[in-house]
This record gives sequence, structure tokens and C-alpha cells, in this order.
Amino acid sequence: MDANAPAILAEQLKVRGLSAISHDEIVVNVINPLNPHLVEAVGIRDGRYVTNWGYELGEAGDEVGTALRRAFLLGIPTSAHTSDDLSPRR
Repeated sequence: MDANAPAILAEQLKVRGLSAISHDEIVVNVINPLNPHLVEAVGIRDGRYVTNWGYELGEAGDEVGTALRRAFLLGIPTSAHTSDDLSPRR
């Protein structure tokens, strides 16, 4: 696992229009766009991204796919993005 994986995930979530903050090496807080008082923690457990509600979103190392799933589940449209602007910047 990349030590910066949560920071990469936070950036990928921001590309998709979500507010996300990487607080440490394991957890990213994602603000629900429909209710800004509802913040969801996405952390790494056993090499997988899992929400504090128990939903598995993807594998550590696949931050692009994980961000796409999180955005989809929150109803964020993804048609405006191309594959070029979704790739992680390292």
C-alpha cells in the first residue's frame, strides 16, 4: 500500500466534486453533498477501503475506482470527467 494512498483518494474524490479531507495515513473524511453535517469516514482495513458504515468501496491502491464508487453512491454525476483527469498524479 502506498503511504500516501488516503491523500491520493482525497484528491480523487475532490476531482469528482466531493469535499474530502485526509487526516492521517488511514482515514479520509468525505462530506455528503446533500447534508454537509453528515461526514463519512473512509478508512483502510485489511487492504480494502471501508466506510464507517461498513460498506466496502475498493482496494487500497485503486483510489480512482474507489473514488468513482463513492461518488456514484452519493449520486455525483461522472459523465463530465474523462479518463485523463481521473488518473492519480504521483
